[in-house]
Amino acid sequence: MNHQIHSMPVNEQFFPHQAQQPPGIGPQLFSPQVSHARLQQQQPGLIGNMHAMENNQELHNQYLYKQKLEAANAAFGQQQLSQRQLQAQNLVTNNSLGPVPHNISMLQQAPGLGPPSGSMAPLMMGTFALPPPNHFLVRDVWADNLYSEFAVIRKLADTFNCVSISTEFVGTIARPIGNFRSKDDYHYQTMRANVDLLNPVQIGLSLSDHAGNKPEGVPSTWQFNFHFDVTKEMVSAESLELLKKSGINFEKHQNAGVSANEFAQLMTDSGLALSKEITWVSYHAAYDFGFLLKLLMDYSMPNNKEDYVWWVKTYLPNFYDLNLVGKSAHFTKNQQSQQNPQAQYTLEAMADELGIPRFSIFTTTGGQSLLALMIFTFLKKLLGVSIPASSDFAEYKNMIYGISNESGLQNTA
Repeated sequence: MNHQIHSMPVNEQFFPHQAQQPPGIGPQLFSPQVSHARLQQQQPGLIGNMHAMENNQELHNQYLYKQKLEAANAAFGQQQLSQRQLQAQNLVTNNSLGPVPHNISMLQQAPGLGPPSGSMAPLMMGTFALPPPNHFLVRDVWADNLYSEFAVIRKLADTFNCVSISTEFVGTIARPIGNFRSKDDYHYQTMRANVDLLNPVQIGLSLSDHAGNKPEGVPSTWQFNFHFDVTKEMVSAESLELLKKSGINFEKHQNAGVSANEFAQLMTDSGLALSKEITWVSYHAAYDFGFLLKLLMDYSMPNNKEDYVWWVKTYLPNFYDLNLVGKSAHFTKNQQSQQNPQAQYTLEAMADELGIPRFSIFTTTGGQSLLALMIFTFLKKLLGVSIPASSDFAEYKNMIYGISNESGLQNTA
């Protein structure tokens, strides 16, 4: 089989469009981080700098309170606002974190990032409660603090054994040509070609226990910024410009980025990989696990999807793909049939259904992993199930959307 390398539209980030693809596998939107940059480009000045108020804690707290109210109003409507006001007030007034360090991103609601007009109201309105402020801290990791942050991860892994992952890369640049055994095989070969050719720019990880609890006093979400030299990487000018507008500092990535080999060694020793006690969560599992597997194995991707799934299950014995869960769950089907059948289902749309407000931190790579983890743990509470033992979720365990679900939902464990 041959791989034909050519320029592709940036918005086909995950699976390129094919006439016979199943629903939901069509052209993908920009990554949330790039979409954030495009919004800034279209409406200059709409979205403020997340770190602009960190030097004035009182003003920062007042601004947080104002934005929590706007988020609550956008997500829940006026009838639920009084309850959300109290929660948002408590979130700010009980904030004992003090001034936020320069390498930690803090929660902030951005104007214009509420649920899209006409979106479906939360199905379980009023059940989502804003977590404590420490849940929204995201630590930026560069070469100089890589080892110290993995030391924290090793200490937390035994207790906080639910981890979510999100990956930022420059977008697909290749698509396979030839004959394929199935649609799943085509999707895998597309992912394989791009993962082999590309390197990740950022990887986000977030930890909690299965009830959604996070450790006190320390960040439990990390954004790993990898060494990335744009003069040596395969990247289109459009992708590069959008990623720069989204806030990625490629000069710093080149000079102070994390070594892929060091990350892989520390991840292998962290307690998160190769452990049956850890549950992994992703929304775009095919690419997220593909890049992670490439790093851990330090080798090219397996030739076929069966070997790929075997290696993923070896390194990550328990995992869930929220993309598969969201598209298969009954409330997702109801939304798509009642509104726009062609509408694309995203992580943000899933959060909207569950009543989780849209904060600008969720547009970053680390924030995407945090949002995926919040959705997973909240969905578990909502359904009253125990992950991973629940029979309600057993059909989704160790399944990767677009790769291993061609014959319907079958447990491949």
